Amino acid sequence: MKEAHLYTTGEFAKMAGVTIRTIRYYDTKGILKPSHHNDSGHRLYSDKDFSKLKKILALKYLGLSLDEVMSTELNFEKDDMVNSLKMQKNIIKNKINHMKIVLNAIETAEVSMKNDNDLNWDKTIDIIEILESEKELLQQYIDSSNLNASVKLQDRFSSNEYGWYNWVFKNINLKKRSKVLEIGCGNGALWARNIDYLHDKTDVTLTDICEDMINDAKVNLEGYPKRFNFQIADPNNIPFKDESFDVVIANHILFYMKDLDIALKEINRVLKPGGRFYCSTIDGNHMKELEELMLGFNSNIKISEERLSTKFGLDNGESILNKYFNDIQKYLYEDKLIVNDTKGILEYIYSIPGNILEVIDNKKKEFEVYVDKSIQKQGELHISNSQGLFKSIKK
Repeated sequence: MKEAHLYTTGEFAKMAGVTIRTIRYYDTKGILKPSHHNDSGHRLYSDKDFSKLKKILALKYLGLSLDEVMSTELNFEKDDMVNSLKMQKNIIKNKINHMKIVLNAIETAEVSMKNDNDLNWDKTIDIIEILESEKELLQQYIDSSNLNASVKLQDRFSSNEYGWYNWVFKNINLKKRSKVLEIGCGNGALWARNIDYLHDKTDVTLTDICEDMINDAKVNLEGYPKRFNFQIADPNNIPFKDESFDVVIANHILFYMKDLDIALKEINRVLKPGGRFYCSTIDGNHMKELEELMLGFNSNIKISEERLSTKFGLDNGESILNKYFNDIQKYLYEDKLIVNDTKGILEYIYSIPGNILEVIDNKKKEFEVYVDKSIQKQGELHISNSQGLFKSIKK
C-alpha cells in the first residue's frame, strides 16, 4: 500500500534544513536509503524516512560520527542520550572557559602594549603561555560538573567504610560552638553528608569563588537555611575580619590557587590564635589507573592529577604549610575505587576538563566500547584513590 506522503529529494532536504547533497550522501553511505523511487528512478522519501533523518541529525549534533550513527542502528537509549548531552555540554563549557582565558590574555597583552612604547612580542607570548598553562586548572575550578561527577564516583565505588566526606568530617572533629569557614565549598557535599552530626550551635560559613557552586550548595542544604551562611568569596581576598574563625577548611582547593602563598596568608589572617586549619589534597598516584586506561585509547589524552599534586599534594603539603602553621599532622585516606560499571566511570570521564572531550569528539562510541571491554576483561577496574588531610594550628 502506497504511503500517504512521499517527498522528492529537494522537498525532503528543505523540510530537514539540510542540503540535497547531504541527503544523497546519506543514501550513498547506506545510512538513509529512500523508501521509494518513481518511474524515472528518482528518490522518494516518506514520513518514516523523515523521522529517521531527524534521529540521524540529532545524533550527529551530539557528537557522533556517521560511522558511529550507523553502528547504533538508531537504537539509542535514554541513558545514551543523557551521556551524549552531558558530553556536548562539557565540550561547550570547556570552549567557553578557554575563550575566557583567551580574552584575559588579550586584555593583559593590551594593557602591556599601552604601557610600552614598542611592541614587545616576547612579553606578549610569555603572558599567553602562562595563561594557557593554567587553562585546565581554571576549567576544573570554575565548573561544578566535575565536582558533582567526582562525588557520585566516590559514592558508588569507594571501598572505604566511611566514604570521603564522612571520613573528613570525622577527622575535623568540630567543637560545639566553633565558628567555621570553608574555602571553596563546592556543592556543599561535606555538610550535606554530615548534617546529622553537626551541632546546631556550630556557626558555619560556606564560600566559593563560583556563584554556580554556591547555588548548588544552597540547593543541597535548602532544608537547613538557618544552619549556614553563604557568600561568594575569593580565597586570595577573604572578606572577613582578622581572627574571625576557630576553624578554616579547604577541601581539595589549594592546588587550584594561582598564588598559594597569598591564599595561605589570608587563611592564617582570619583564623583566631590557636585556630585549626584543615586542608585535603591528593598525591601523584591518584587516579593513575584511569589515566593509563585513557592513554591506552589515545596517547594524547591527559588528566591533571599529577600536576595538581605537584602544586600542593600529600608529599609536599607539610613543607608548604609550615611557613604559616604549626603542629602539622597528616591523615591518609585508605581507599581504592572498585569500578565494575562502564556507564558509571564514563560519566566521570566525560566531566574531566582538558582535552579528553576534544580527543574523543568523533570517536565517542569507539571509546565507550574500549572502556567497556577493558572493564569486562578484568572483571572490575581498581583505581587508586590517594587522598588525605592535613591538620595544622595557626602560628
